Amino acid sequence: MKSFIMSFFLAVTIFFTLFSHSLGDLKFCPGTFTANDVCANIDCGILALSHWPASSMPHSCTCATSGNNQSFCTCQIVC
Repeated sequence: MKSFIMSFFLAVTIFFTLFSHSLGDLKFCPGTFTANDVCANIDCGILALSHWPASSMPHSCTCATSGNNQSFCTCQIVC
C-alpha cells in the first residue's frame, strides 16, 4: 500500500512540474467587455468565465462604471 501511495504522489508531482513549466510561456493581455449592471452588483471575474473560454484563464479583473446601469470589465487573458 505504501508503494501505491508513493507512486501516486510521484506521478502528481511530475504532472504539476510539467504543467507549471508550460505556464511560464504564457503571455497575458487585457481583455474587455461590457456588463449590463452596476459594479456593486456584479463580479467581473465570474462574468469573464462566461464571456471567454476557460483556456483564456481570465484573472485580475476590474470593474469601471461606463454609463447608466452599465459597467466596463477589464481582465487579463491569455493573448
